[in-house]
Amino acid sequence: MVPCRLYTQKSMIIAQISDTHIDPDSPNAAERVRDLQRCVDDINRLDPAPDVVIHTGDLVHNGNAAKYQVAARILGALKRPLHVAAGNRDDRAAIRSIFAAGRDLLPGTPFVQYSVDAYPVRLIALDTLSDISNMGEFCDIRADSLRAALAEGGARPTAVFMHHPPFEVAESKYRWQFDSQEGIDRMRRALEGQSHVMRAFCGHAHRIAVGKIAGVPVSSTPSVAIDLRLGDFPDGVQSAPLYQIHRLDARGGFTSELRAAL
Repeated sequence: MVPCRLYTQKSMIIAQISDTHIDPDSPNAAERVRDLQRCVDDINRLDPAPDVVIHTGDLVHNGNAAKYQVAARILGALKRPLHVAAGNRDDRAAIRSIFAAGRDLLPGTPFVQYSVDAYPVRLIALDTLSDISNMGEFCDIRADSLRAALAEGGARPTAVFMHHPPFEVAESKYRWQFDSQEGIDRMRRALEGQSHVMRAFCGHAHRIAVGKIAGVPVSSTPSVAIDLRLGDFPDGVQSAPLYQIHRLDARGGFTSELRAAL
């Protein structure tokens, strides 16, 4: 993977991909590989280039070593640094060992929760995996870790990224995508009063959805895997994998653009 650079100017571009679900055993295996490859190629052509690429989970479907080898080969062609949040279909240990992380916020635990301080906006990856379902969870250990990380960062602008959306996705069959409201409440309490947290980015819903938690704008992005994508999209992009570009604007907020990898 490409090493991070240290930045001083207050500008930033994040490319977000999610829910690639690479699975050589799937009937749609070849299509999903092509979908991810098209996104990587498109990101590499962007001008200006993004400062960083985030993947908000479910890199592979029910992860094993062979599946991660395929995903890592494709993602290894990215010309910009990549950071990954674990999804419910991922293997935490594989994510931790294969993909670049930042400073581990919960060493000695299985949780993939870390911070990256090399950009104008600090990135914090959250672990929202449940041990009992494919839905989300956020326990006291993870909430306390988030609270401590935010406190130690002072007023530095921060964005968090995770797999499960911590808000109601009204269009979804699963309107609330956590095991219970308690997990969302723990995250909300950790974020309350943290005015330097600018945005949160999610996957899992396989569609565009927006909401807020503790006043922080949150968005989910469509699945890169076209066969799993949900929602309605404009004519001309139904057959293209989609991802999002998030730009830090002059007013100090992020604006988001849906991009088709044509």
